Amino acid sequence: MKHNQLIIETDIPAKMRDGVTLYADIYRPADEGKYPVLLTRLPYSKSYGLHFLRPNILAEQGYIVIVQDVRGRYTSEGEFVPYIAEVDDGYDTIEWAANLPYSNGDVGMFGLSYYGYTQILAAISGNEHLKTIAPIMAQNSMTDVFNDHDGALELGMWETWNLESMLPNMLTRKYSTREEQEQAANTLMKNLDNLESLYKFKPYKDWPAIGREEMPYFSELLNYEPTHNHWQKIDAKSNYDKINVPGLHVAGWYDCFLDKTIANFQNGHSRKLGDKLVIGPWTHANFAQMIGDRDFGMAATKWGEASMHARHIEWFNHWLKKEPLPDMAAVNYFVMGLNDWKTAETWPPENTVTTPLYFKTGTVSAEFAPPTKESEAKFSYDPENPVPSNGGGTLHKELHADGPRDQQHLELRNDILCYSTAPLEESLEITGPIQVKLWAKTDAPNTDFTAKLVDVFPDGTAFNLADGIIRANKQHGDNVQNKINEYTIDLWATSNLFEKGHQIRVEISSSNFPRFDPNPNTGSSFINSTESQIANQTIYHSPEFPSHILLPIVR
Repeated sequence: MKHNQLIIETDIPAKMRDGVTLYADIYRPADEGKYPVLLTRLPYSKSYGLHFLRPNILAEQGYIVIVQDVRGRYTSEGEFVPYIAEVDDGYDTIEWAANLPYSNGDVGMFGLSYYGYTQILAAISGNEHLKTIAPIMAQNSMTDVFNDHDGALELGMWETWNLESMLPNMLTRKYSTREEQEQAANTLMKNLDNLESLYKFKPYKDWPAIGREEMPYFSELLNYEPTHNHWQKIDAKSNYDKINVPGLHVAGWYDCFLDKTIANFQNGHSRKLGDKLVIGPWTHANFAQMIGDRDFGMAATKWGEASMHARHIEWFNHWLKKEPLPDMAAVNYFVMGLNDWKTAETWPPENTVTTPLYFKTGTVSAEFAPPTKESEAKFSYDPENPVPSNGGGTLHKELHADGPRDQQHLELRNDILCYSTAPLEESLEITGPIQVKLWAKTDAPNTDFTAKLVDVFPDGTAFNLADGIIRANKQHGDNVQNKINEYTIDLWATSNLFEKGHQIRVEISSSNFPRFDPNPNTGSSFINSTESQIANQTIYHSPEFPSHILLPIVR
């Protein structure tokens, strides 16, 4: 039954356990009765910060839809520090929502990115009124997507997100006069226009684009080790056993939270909670058919914005109204190249075979047969001239845009090794997680190694599919300099059909900037230092040190 008449109430207060009041807008049917609640909690403004799910459309389907500003943002009281209050505030808000006079006591949650993770953290809180969640492109840990991406700092994401998305409202809350606010806004706009050069500023703790009084947590969190108690309070993956509600998880092959969304699904699926996973060819919050430099066809929009309301309504009608859920596989995933959807009951799909593709020298080739001769390749990495980010799961300004991008111009650099197969004699599909096993040596006290999987078209166009990084001391501690070590580089996952005549290529280097902070190779970090040195890298491919990529080939 569709409810055409709605009641919309704004700035409705909810008091948290410590006395802080958070404010929400409520959309609900005008017809008398008690209805289930759909709640979202976000830092981007309850008035205009939702990406694409419209509260009125959900409310028309017989739901009380509550959109709340999280603590310290826009209309809500308190101090904002990313995620730190979302477990307790999530519990308290659910309790408040479940006891509204027109609520039937059952609550579901929805939202993307930050307000995908507020769902995960609320689920950890254990409030029994919460019956289901639908986190889109959500994370499972603050450290893994910020200061410990396999040892590296996600520099571009941290600086861009805080400057572009968080700072404007913090400036409004800090400065009381119109003159002060206009001056701060003008400075912000100039910094956003100048972001490309600001990425290069170091040390990062003194980043001039954000004043310490304007955003106290910005520099403070940069120096917290991943083991710091601050992070443990907002870590989901170490508290997965506390999540006992089913989730509808939506991911993108080029999303910055891809691996985290998959892990969130796997937790619920392995425990038979009823979780579902959808993975499209998308970037963060972008569900179009044209992603980056590739057109994935109309099929890419099957689970896109146009159908997202319908999919959510089906999901919530099942878990909150006991209606049948339309037949849906546990996993729906988009195969790039094929440009169509497939289904599976597990992730990764059962019909994949993990197969090594070995790196060799000569023309710097990649072959499925292991090496029979000793060989090596060398390059030098200069932290003052890092490899520019070019597509992938970034969250930056346009110059380093996300998604699939042609890599040809980067591959001309002398600090990137390209290992390529011969043109394929028949099509080959890979679907699932990907790792590079790299035997390498550096003459520096510490350094990074990066890897990128690329689909090379017959005309030479080289589209990135997946990439990763490892900070040497993350895996080998102090045992790095002048040592031949095996490094595992996690490229997360992809699904791609390498068509006949295409080549499989793997790029090996030591930087990807500004997505990741360049390693200064000194044993220190640019967070607190400006010193750097060049690292001379050696990559091995021999029977003893068989560097390779592990590909999940569909049989």
